[in-house]
Amino acid sequence: MGRFSGSLGIAFVLVAGFGAVDLRADTPAVVVPVSGANTTAELHLELERETFALINQYRLESHLPVFVWNAEIARVARAHSQDMATGDVDFGHDGFGDRIHLLRKTLLGLRGAGENVLMTDDPREIARNAVNVWLKSPPHLHNIRGDFNTSGIGVSENNQGVIYLTQIFVKLQPTSGEESAASAPRVVSPFGLLAAPAATKP
Repeated sequence: MGRFSGSLGIAFVLVAGFGAVDLRADTPAVVVPVSGANTTAELHLELERETFALINQYRLESHLPVFVWNAEIARVARAHSQDMATGDVDFGHDGFGDRIHLLRKTLLGLRGAGENVLMTDDPREIARNAVNVWLKSPPHLHNIRGDFNTSGIGVSENNQGVIYLTQIFVKLQPTSGEESAASAPRVVSPFGLLAAPAATKP
């Protein structure tokens, strides 16, 4: 059985959202390479793109504007995933405020931000499973459906094959009535342990 963990989650899942999900597997699974990628870095980049595309597909189907990919946001998200993978920070949203402060220096007009994270050791259909877990978690779904217009995803993996995903959402244009998602407590679901999603206002 695979385990997904996010700040809300699946099949044992740990999710943190602001949003986090833990999808670590208890038994080995066959690894299916993604789109012909053949190095770990290429696999991670492909996973980032695939997850981003699925999130935007959901937005389109929900009659919401799609997110614009931002390389700087992806770089910051990737660094957080790496910090979780190496154990420098716990799984979840430690340092979220610092990440947004850093992004404010390079992204003009940043008016709000959110973050979903997920952890899994199940290599099967990671992007689809991750998105499905987030969509079933109200705090994570709140970020995905939120009044954000720009986003980036970063993936990292530890020596045990546990994969960490971080998606950061930002609003780059001023809006009125912007609301922050309330930080939800960690929840144990039939799918896993989830961490509440993160969100901030200016």
